[in-house]
Amino acid sequence: MSVAYKGNKCQCCGYDRCLDALDFHHFDFTQKDFGISAKGYTRSWDKIKEELDKCVLVCANCHREIHAGLIESPVPIAGNEDLVKEAELKFEQNFN
Repeated sequence: MSVAYKGNKCQCCGYDRCLDALDFHHFDFTQKDFGISAKGYTRSWDKIKEELDKCVLVCANCHREIHAGLIESPVPIAGNEDLVKEAELKFEQNFN
């Protein structure tokens, strides 16, 4: 749901082939309350969305290039609840 909320693709280059290759990059690390992909944490969807709104969705290559200073991080875009609903429907169809 988090990937759908952030647009389903890299905000730098548009990559969208493998969800496992997409990362959440905090635009301003000083505002980071928790890591989105941290294992073992349970939080409400509202709390997760608050954190996602501080992030950009980028592919692994672009993420590394941002940290290396080769490219600039894009500015976070607002989340998309319609894509979340669409992802929920697909999930229900596949697993129910």
